[in-house]
Amino acid sequence: MHELKQEWSAKTCFFYLKKELEQVYEEREATTIAQYVLEDAFNIKNPINSIQMITNEEKSELERMVQELLQRRPWQYVVGTADFYDLKLEVDESVLIPRAETEELVYAIIEKYVGHAPKILDIGTGSGCIAIALKKQLPQATITAVDVSKNALALAQKNAVKNKVEITFQQVDILDTEQIQKLPQYDLIVSNPPYIQNSETSLMPEHVLAYEPHLALFVTNQDPLQFYTAITDFAKEHLCTKGWLYFEINEYFGAEVLALLENKGFENCALLPDMSNRDRIVLGQLL
Repeated sequence: MHELKQEWSAKTCFFYLKKELEQVYEEREATTIAQYVLEDAFNIKNPINSIQMITNEEKSELERMVQELLQRRPWQYVVGTADFYDLKLEVDESVLIPRAETEELVYAIIEKYVGHAPKILDIGTGSGCIAIALKKQLPQATITAVDVSKNALALAQKNAVKNKVEITFQQVDILDTEQIQKLPQYDLIVSNPPYIQNSETSLMPEHVLAYEPHLALFVTNQDPLQFYTAITDFAKEHLCTKGWLYFEINEYFGAEVLALLENKGFENCALLPDMSNRDRIVLGQLL
């Protein structure tokens, strides 16, 4: 790695970072990562055209980041932030990096509840991305977000404060039937639970397997719908009349999750594709 020279501009840093990243990334992805890193970590807007100068401290920090990026550690973890639904969220290895597909889940819910004040439960909140985005767009909503991970909840709470929203966070294991019975009734229950089978690990990008929390990613091959079944059973007891259940799903189990809701007595069930036309959302209503 070439050390940064004295008196480097942001533009020079951009091309330096891009060239370094091209050792492990394709040019297009290296360009995108370089831009995000300089914008998020150093608050440099449009770095490719910026003449802003970089301090010695910033040079040292950038060189440290390069070392981590060359190990293919996700840039969101390196910088410590991720974008989601026009929000800036803190992330670390205790939570999944928010995905664009999950933004579509949020959008579908907002379309249904805009102008209303639903009582919402987000199960497996992780970084808090779903709950915080919903509260931003549905300010009259009352939202509770739960997760089994204490570290994830601490980070989600920080994100709520940072984005100036009030959300109730609780440590809850959705598989603990005795614990979840204490929760009240809701108008909407939403979840993006673990849904990747252990057998799919060979299809996963190496950096995801190496850095993102397996607790939030994987289910056993023997019971891939474990969380969907538990949450659907919970929803039958904890949804108000005409309440809705929304899931993000593994694209390979769309028909199975849809059938699960229908067999459990939910009405108006639907399977929705994402922007890439992959099965991604299942929803149903309890009448």
